[in-house]
Amino acid sequence: MSASILNARDLRKSYRTPAGELPVLGGVELAVAPGESVSIRGESGSGKTTLLYCLAGLEEIDSGEIAWDGRTVTALRPAARARIRAELLGFVFQSYYLTPELDALENVLLARRLAGSVRAEDRSRASDLLGRVGLAGRVRHVPGQLSGGEAQRVAVARALLNRPRLLLADEPTGNLDERTAEEVITLLFRLCAEENTALVLVTHHAGFAARAARALRLAHGVLAVSTPGR
Repeated sequence: MSASILNARDLRKSYRTPAGELPVLGGVELAVAPGESVSIRGESGSGKTTLLYCLAGLEEIDSGEIAWDGRTVTALRPAARARIRAELLGFVFQSYYLTPELDALENVLLARRLAGSVRAEDRSRASDLLGRVGLAGRVRHVPGQLSGGEAQRVAVARALLNRPRLLLADEPTGNLDERTAEEVITLLFRLCAEENTALVLVTHHAGFAARAARALRLAHGVLAVSTPGR
């Protein structure tokens, strides 16, 4: 595979249902260069989230090949894949997935705990990231004391803590109002550009998708270049 930070070849994925096999991915091809931003849109149920989870190694594929930073990871055991993912990838979920009993700073530091022990420099970077996402005064607040937009900002900071070379974002503004969604998506693109982090963004929002260097659409199990107005 190439030197792309993410390379997927002929990804295929189906689910078993009472009615039989339900094909979701039918031969997806995707290569993402270091620092590149790519958006993926598609109809509801088209498989966008499934694709993102497969690219992250969080869900098994039926066939095909996935490489992160030139290393094929498809056949690795889940534990080995998780170790590489913790260092190389960041993930922003639609529903934040913050730990309710931990404050904002400790939630960001969870990304480091998954990769190893927390060092003084990790705490310093976590504080810095929270400042950069506009939460310098909220570091000791638990998720229940944060708005939805603030919680998603914490999630963005957490995803970037380990300086990942690739960030995958699954509908990160799906639970936010229009104004807050605009703020979060602007922040996400800005931070990825500043950190030279490649971004794969799944979104239903045409305007947000258009901000990426490359806009794709998932339909009938494959990716194609998105055309304006679709």
